[in-house]
Amino acid sequence: MRIGIFGGTFDPPHSGHKKYACEFIDRLSVDKLLVIPTCIPPHKEYDGVSGEDRFNMTKLLFSDVEKAVVSDMEIRRNGKSYTCDTVKELSQLYPDDELIFLIGSDMLLSFHTWREPLTILKYVKICAVSRESDITKEMLCRYVDEYFSENADRFIICDFSPIEISSTEVRNAIKDKKGTDFISDEVMQYIKEKGLYL
Repeated sequence: MRIGIFGGTFDPPHSGHKKYACEFIDRLSVDKLLVIPTCIPPHKEYDGVSGEDRFNMTKLLFSDVEKAVVSDMEIRRNGKSYTCDTVKELSQLYPDDELIFLIGSDMLLSFHTWREPLTILKYVKICAVSRESDITKEMLCRYVDEYFSENADRFIICDFSPIEISSTEVRNAIKDKKGTDFISDEVMQYIKEKGLYL
C-alpha cells in the first residue's frame, strides 16, 4: 500500500490544504493519506490555537475526502513535532508499506536544516509541490542535487498548480471579519462557535 503523509500546523485548515491533498492522492495514486496536525511546530514560535481545535477543524475539512485520515499522533506526543520522530513511528505502524511525505516547495528548500534529514529519507520519500509561483521545479531539482545528491531517488518533485494563499492571510481575513472563500462552512462554523482568531 502507498501511504501519503501530510503534516502541518493547519491554523486554520483551508481549501489550499485540501486541494494539495487531493491532487497528491490523485497524482501519486495514494491508497491512504494521513493528515497530521503538529503539536508545536519546531521551526517557529507558536502560541496560537490549541492542538485539539486544529485537529477538530482539520477533521471537518477532510471529512469528505475518502482516502484521508486525520491523525492526532503528534498532538498526543506533545512538545515540538519533529518529522523524524513521526516517520520513525509510522514506519513501525506500516512496516510493509511505501510512505511518501508531502511538503511545499518553500519547506523543501530548508529541508537540510531539519532535524535528522537523512533519517527522514531512510523511512519516507519526499514529494515537494509548488506553493509559490516563483519557486520552479528546476530550482527544487538543483536544491536536491546540491544537498542530497546521494539520495536524489528519495525525492519526487511535482508541478502542482500553486494557490497563492497562506494561513496567515486566512487568519487576518477572519479577524477583520472580511470573510474568506478559502474556509469551508463547517470549519467557519467551528471557528465562530469557539471564538477563534478574533
